[in-house]
Parts: sequence; structure tokens; C-alpha cells
Amino acid sequence: MSTPVADQEFHVLAFARTNEAAAFVAALSRFLNSPPGAGFAHAPESVEVWSYSPPGEERIEVYLSAGALAAVSAVFSPVPVTGKRRGDALAADVVMIIGGGQRPAAWGLAEAERRLTAR
Repeated sequence: MSTPVADQEFHVLAFARTNEAAAFVAALSRFLNSPPGAGFAHAPESVEVWSYSPPGEERIEVYLSAGALAAVSAVFSPVPVTGKRRGDALAADVVMIIGGGQRPAAWGLAEAERRLTAR
């Protein structure tokens, strides 16, 4: 299991419902697999997306690296960033959704939701 880099800054997006976060993540994965998103995906180590959902709750936070925020900003406006956190300030059980040096597949809503809720 990987963990966020301690001194890396992440941009926080808060979603009230898991399906809202899944729609966002699915759209981002599809963009990264499109011709306009290829430039962001060529440096996959700079694009990281992590998530955290408190046990038993529907709300979920999504954390974007600077590269992921740049990709998101290219297609979504405005990006609903609610704050910033360093990697060492994220919950111990955050899950990497996109990153790890691999380009994501173009996910549908169900696959994105599965990844967001996997522990």
C-alpha cells in the first residue's frame, strides 16, 4: 500500500455523496485518456488523486496533487477546491485512486465508485 509524500501539497475537494465524487473521478480518468489529456498523462507521476471517506459516512474527500489540479482545471471550471493539506496531514487510510506512475483507464461511474469505496 502506498502513502502520500509527506511534504507534498494536495488540494481538497469535498463531496457530500460518494456518487458525486465517483462522477468527478470517472470524468477525470476519461479526460486523461483523451487526446487533450494526454499531455497531463505523459507525466503520470505528477498526477495523483487520493480519497478518504470516514467509516459509515456518505461524504468523501478527494485530494489532488498539483498535476491533477492542472488537469482538472483544464476541463472543469471552477474547480471546487475547499482547502489544501500536506501529505502527512491526510488520514492514515487514504486510498490512491489515480497515480503510482500508471495512467488510469477511462472508467465509468461504477468503476470509479468501486475504487473510491475500496479499503
